[in-house]
Amino acid sequence: MHNSRIPVFRLLLFSLVLAAGVAALVSCGGSSQPTTATGGTVGTFLSDPPTCSEEFPDVYVTITKVEANLNANAGPTDSGWQTLVDLSSAPKQVDLMKLNPSADAAFCGTLFSLGQKVLPPGKYQQIRLYLLSNTPASGTATPSSNACGSSAGWNCVVTSDGTKELQLPSEVQTGIKIPSSQITNGGLTVTAGQSVDLNIEFKSCESVVQEGNGQYRLKPVLHAGEVTLNTNTISGKVVEGSNAPNPGAAVPDAVVLLEQADSNGVDRVVMSGTTQSDGTFAFCPVASDLTGNFDVVVGGSQGSSPSYNPSVVFGVPIGGGTGNIPLYAETSTVPPAGPATVSGQIQSDAAGEVMLSALQSVTNPSDSSTVNVTVPVLGAESIPSDNVTNSQPPIYTTLAAASVTGGCGSGSDCVNYTLTVPASTAAVGVYNSSSGNNVTEPSSTNSASYTVNALANGDPLLTCSPTFITSNSFTVTTDTPGNIKTGVDLALTSCTAPAP
Repeated sequence: MHNSRIPVFRLLLFSLVLAAGVAALVSCGGSSQPTTATGGTVGTFLSDPPTCSEEFPDVYVTITKVEANLNANAGPTDSGWQTLVDLSSAPKQVDLMKLNPSADAAFCGTLFSLGQKVLPPGKYQQIRLYLLSNTPASGTATPSSNACGSSAGWNCVVTSDGTKELQLPSEVQTGIKIPSSQITNGGLTVTAGQSVDLNIEFKSCESVVQEGNGQYRLKPVLHAGEVTLNTNTISGKVVEGSNAPNPGAAVPDAVVLLEQADSNGVDRVVMSGTTQSDGTFAFCPVASDLTGNFDVVVGGSQGSSPSYNPSVVFGVPIGGGTGNIPLYAETSTVPPAGPATVSGQIQSDAAGEVMLSALQSVTNPSDSSTVNVTVPVLGAESIPSDNVTNSQPPIYTTLAAASVTGGCGSGSDCVNYTLTVPASTAAVGVYNSSSGNNVTEPSSTNSASYTVNALANGDPLLTCSPTFITSNSFTVTTDTPGNIKTGVDLALTSCTAPAP
């Protein structure tokens, strides 16, 4: 056990989407592929709404084939496999963080075409995704150029320390398996004479793991499900509220969080992004393994003028439009309006990943329940000087590996943190199918009350009992000067470190 180090790894979030279309790049929309009387058409696309791309600006994978089978128990060499995409003669290397050709397209991912195929009718209960080996056998086709360079294979991640090979599990040679238990409704139904959209979600925030030896390994966690993009989208627009300088004006680069409550009653971020130049956003498509209603939490960007209260819209269904969500200018006078700073130390008796969230306790007007929502963290996280300061992702913070000189308890690992958050209380409303929402300006202009939550992200990362710890409630005016609160320390105990 080190006395002064807790490596805490930020991972990525990206999606692999199978949808339909004829162009190599198309915007969100349903399938329009031709069909036949005896089969149904499945178009294969990639899509990436990146939500945690700050640690790894580029993630390259090289795809060779996608297959499907009606038999949930079929082995890779059994009969019945149908090819959705065959790129074995011309593998495609793609940057999953930059599939979207326009930065202004935000996180409603433009779809990147891999191909299309007509399949026999039936319910396909197993899917396999094949990647090119980092050391392909002689005679194996490879892309004409390699973004990973000559020493990082054909699958890699780009870090602050350079390009690193993404170590592949042995299963990629027989296809990364998505069983029926990880496919919505147990499989994809293909109907003769019709087209169908299939979404494969590559859960990279859980799948790309930095190991103790410094290598990066793919431990794939995949889900899949049929997608109808017109009904699998949550969209809206963020505008200035009535007390802002330009009421009704679009707010670009606003942070938008899609959240659902976990078993402990904490609203956790499941998708996130920022608004386009016209203030619009769209989660497109909503991840296929997510069901029920969602809470949409919005905040201004770091350095925005004016600074805004966060806004919360409760109970938004899949397919729902939130309408215009207002962001109200912070008006509290004690402290002066503007972002607040919260800092402290996370301590653990084992080293691993810890996800840090700033929570505000708000009341849901629809049922008067109290909900701890995750509030957007603004700006950059502050970490000790022996690590680069990483641009803060627009969700929570997952601290990078860092060391602390002194201050750790005996036999413990620890890391310091600093969070920048809105200083004022949230504006709250409820989804309305007609108007979108009824968010109104907060009646109180007092400083916000927060708790800080540290969550161990679980196997194969740090595992603790309990899995999380939450600080006592505090306001950002507790310390001086102004909107600064220090000494918010948290200690995770009974922890088990990941295997090397």
